[in-house]
Order: sequence, then structure tokens, then C-alpha cells
Amino acid sequence: MKGKSVATFALLAFVAASVVFLIAKELRRSPAVTSSSSMSPSSLAQATEAGGGGALAGRPVTEGHKVIAYYFHGNFRCVSCVKIETLSRKAIMEGFADDLKSGRLEFRGVNVDEPQNRHFIDDYQLTSKSLVVVDLREGRQVRWKNLDKVWTLLDSEKEFVSYVRDGVSAFLERG
Repeated sequence: MKGKSVATFALLAFVAASVVFLIAKELRRSPAVTSSSSMSPSSLAQATEAGGGGALAGRPVTEGHKVIAYYFHGNFRCVSCVKIETLSRKAIMEGFADDLKSGRLEFRGVNVDEPQNRHFIDDYQLTSKSLVVVDLREGRQVRWKNLDKVWTLLDSEKEFVSYVRDGVSAFLERG
């Protein structure tokens, strides 16, 4: 009976170690996320009106019209989730370099599993990893759109990039 307990414990320890190893391996494969923001649209407006600070410190702040493309993710990031962020970043960085440089456009990765960022789930009615484009006027959010087709276009980089660029362009053009 004692031998059976030892064997069961050894087997459970092996399974636990394997799970930890696989999680660590997946985390090492995921690229680092830049500029995670915990600011809600209303706190962003307050920071802008107060002259910046917090997550805005050191960034150019565009008075009038600003667009933010948020990529919302969780702690666990599957291969598809990482690809969505990578392609979104590529579409925005390569398609809107001047707008990014001027501060008129920002791309932000946000982990909604962090307690201070959970409000984004309700703010933007998130049901999965998402790319959301937000239109700010004079520091106030006036509209937003979840670019939900990123999941269905994931297998076609050309269509994916075009879809993201069209979505962001529509928000920048109304400035």
C-alpha cells in the first residue's frame, strides 16, 4: 500500500513539473508587450486635461484629436493571440509612422488580467483578445470600434493588415 502511495505522489509530481515547464516555455516564446496602460478613457481625459502624467508622461500629447489602438490580451497568450498582436503592430507601425511619431496615434498592449486593467472588459464589452480603436477629442472618448474580424483574417496577412489599416484610417480621417 505504501509503495502505491509513493508511486502516485511521484506521478503527480512529474505531471506538475511538466505543466510548469510547458507554461514557462510558452511564456519565453511570447514577445514582450510594450506600453501596457491601466488608464480608462475617463482617466486618460483627466490626465490630458491636467497636462499629462502617469502613463502619458514623456509622450507627445496631441490636443484636439488622438487615436489609440489597444490590443487587449490576458496572461496566457496562445500562438494566434501573439500573431494578432504582431500583425496589428506591423499594420500600424508600417502604415502610420508619421501619426505615431506626432503622437496623433498610439498602439498600446494592455493585459486585462491585471486588476487595474479589468475595467476595459466592461468599457469595451470585450469577450476575447481584441484590437479596439478609440477616438479621443479634446481628451474625451467620442467613439470606439472593436476590429473583431482580426480573428477571421488571421490566416491572410495581406487582408489582415489591410483591414487594420482601414479601421485605423477611418478614425484618423475624421480628425
